[in-house]
Amino acid sequence: NSLRFNGSAFFVDIEGLQTTIFDPSIVNLFFSDNAANAEIQGLEGDFTWAPASVDGLTVAGAFSLLDTEITDKLIPTNDVRVGDSLAFAPELQLNANARYDWSLANGWGAHVMYNIAYSDESYSDIIIINRDRVQGWTMMGVSAGVSTDDWDATIYVDNLTDKRAELTRNYVNDRPRVTYARPMTMGVRLNYKF
Repeated sequence: NSLRFNGSAFFVDIEGLQTTIFDPSIVNLFFSDNAANAEIQGLEGDFTWAPASVDGLTVAGAFSLLDTEITDKLIPTNDVRVGDSLAFAPELQLNANARYDWSLANGWGAHVMYNIAYSDESYSDIIIINRDRVQGWTMMGVSAGVSTDDWDATIYVDNLTDKRAELTRNYVNDRPRVTYARPMTMGVRLNYKF
């Protein structure tokens, strides 16, 4: 009674994957079309473990494994390639956290927590001329706090290593546009129950 695990395996067959295309050999405008057929296979799961030998400790995490592939090209252009992966579909993603809770002498509760998240690289589009590599990343964070029945206060540091992690990216009109994670961020969260 100390470990819970949830998981699933899945297969998705996509017919007529629609995307926005710019191909001057067809028309000098962006247009939407059913560009390809594709397949997705994957495994995902999450766990929570509260070891009986360490009162107050909870370890949790999750994972995702993906294998995506364009299986057929449906448009008369070389901008889509059979065998390429789908957009924003990293092969591996992981996250985990460990939290330790205990009681203080004055009756308050206290906690410390560490978390880590990882995402493999992926691509921003299935259209070759818009396709750009989204770099993989690892980010960590820590927090500590105290609480009573009425309020709690937590000090935290997100993105502990100040990683310039790429969350999303696109490449349109010969211009890369990248959205990054927030830089290292420190703060205090206060909550009060009325």
